[in-house]
Amino acid sequence: MGNFILLTFLVLTQVMGDILLGLAMNKFKTGNLFDLSGFWSLITYLVTSPWIWLGVITLVISLLLYYVAVSRLDLSFVLPILASNYILNALLAWLILDEKVSPLRWIATLVITVGVFIVTINKTRQTRQKFSSAVKNKFKSWVNFGLFALLPFSFSLSPTWSFILIIAVADGFGDLFNAKGMKQIGEVQFESFSHLLEVGKQVITNHWILLGITGQTIAFFSFVSALSLADISFVRPATALTYAISLVGAHFMLKEKIGWGRLVGIIVVGIGIILIDLDKGSSV
Repeated sequence: MGNFILLTFLVLTQVMGDILLGLAMNKFKTGNLFDLSGFWSLITYLVTSPWIWLGVITLVISLLLYYVAVSRLDLSFVLPILASNYILNALLAWLILDEKVSPLRWIATLVITVGVFIVTINKTRQTRQKFSSAVKNKFKSWVNFGLFALLPFSFSLSPTWSFILIIAVADGFGDLFNAKGMKQIGEVQFESFSHLLEVGKQVITNHWILLGITGQTIAFFSFVSALSLADISFVRPATALTYAISLVGAHFMLKEKIGWGRLVGIIVVGIGIILIDLDKGSSV
C-alpha cells in the first residue's frame, strides 16, 4: 500500500470514527459524569449503542492503519499529516451533526491545522541534522515552561477541559508507546498472510504497544465523556495539545530530530488552542 493511500485512509477512518461517536453522544443525555449514577449511565450507553460500536470499529481500523504508518515513517511526520482531520471534523460536524460552528471556532481550527502542517512540511534534510548541545539545553528549558504555558487557564475550572487534558496526555503518550513498539517490530509489508499473522502476534505481545493501547483506551473514554458535554467541533481541535506532547516525546523518546520549523508549528497549535478556549459558543 503506498504511503499516500495509507495516510489518506488513516485520516478518513479517524474522522468517520469521530463523527460516529459524536452522533452517538448527541443522543446521550446525562447529569454529572463525576457522580456514580452518571458514570454508570455512560458505561451502559457505550456498551449498548450501535453507533458507538460502529465508531469503535472504524477507529480500530484507523489504529491498525496507524500501526502500519508508524512502522514505515517517523511519528513526527505521521501525526502532523492527521491535521486535516480537524477541518474535516468541523465540516462534517456542521453538515451531519448540525453543530453550530462559530466563526472563532473556524478560525481556531484553521490556525491549529496550519500549525500542524507547518510541522509536516519541515521534514527536510536540514531538520534531520543534530542539534548542538546549547540548542538542546534551550529547547528542554522552553519545553518545561512552554507546555504549561499552552494550557488554557480554564482547564482547572471546566469539566470539559479536564477531559481534554486527560485525552491529550493519554493519547500523546499512547502514540509514543505505539510508535516505539512498532519501531521494534519493524516495517509492516503486505507481502503474505503469514507475515501479517506474525506481525499481529508481535503487536499483541509487545509491552510498549500494550501500554499505548492502555493510554488510548483512557483517551477514548475521556473523549466520549467530553462529547457528552460539548460539540465535537470544539473537543477535537482542543485535543491538538496531543501533537505537542507527541512531537516533544518523539525527540526525547524516539530520538527523532525536530527542527525549528516544527517548533514554530507547535507554537501555532498552542495559539489555536487558546482561541478554542476563548470560544464560548459551547457549554464547556
